[in-house]
Amino acid sequence: MKKPLIGINPYYFNYRNSFWNGTRDKYYTAIWKAGGVPVTVHHSLEKRSVFDLVKKIDGFVMVGGPDIPCNLYKGNNAELLDKDVMLPERESFDRQLFLTAKQFKKPVLGICVGLQHINVIYGGSLYEDLKTLNPSEIDHGEFNGKVSYHDVFLNKKSYLFSVLKKTNIKVASTHHQGIHRLGEGLGVSGTAPDGLVESIEDLASPELFLAVQWHPEIMTDDETQLKLFQWLCFNSLKRSHL
Repeated sequence: MKKPLIGINPYYFNYRNSFWNGTRDKYYTAIWKAGGVPVTVHHSLEKRSVFDLVKKIDGFVMVGGPDIPCNLYKGNNAELLDKDVMLPERESFDRQLFLTAKQFKKPVLGICVGLQHINVIYGGSLYEDLKTLNPSEIDHGEFNGKVSYHDVFLNKKSYLFSVLKKTNIKVASTHHQGIHRLGEGLGVSGTAPDGLVESIEDLASPELFLAVQWHPEIMTDDETQLKLFQWLCFNSLKRSHL
């Protein structure tokens, strides 16, 4: 039986005077476990190259990573950004990758910064630092640090609920940014107990992507979290037959 080819956008970093990419193995493990074949895709600033890449791959994961530069969403608190800020090469590539996948109706699973970036692409904004700008009794973990586990409540009318079949799930959280203003045309499908947006979807075409603030790739022993990757693989395979 054919398995879908799932592209993963990588982390980028400079090392020994060269530009490198890398992928956390947990993303690979989650995709293999869900029935897909994972592959890391490398950035290109040429639109034609991204077009050709998206045509060849069945679906995509937009992974977590560093802070998105706040000038992209008219943020006023640049001093609150982590010292690790997304490189322009990654931001441009990820944006083109998502928009081209949307054009071809290739399924996308956005995780953590993936969700935040999708919101920015739709014209929304972010809290540069949750603890400072939106303090809460809920611990959302630390970027590149401690993982926190908390509840997320799903909207029963959302597409995400139709996939997970639950209104209350436990998630693994490790981030210091979050959605402030929702992007145009997006709907909230899940929230934390403090009201922070935890998942979003396109109101006009919800099957285009699932985007979550938490990290399902570190909870794939939980069948509910694995369903996110199974959704991606199943819909990617279905699209490849059209």
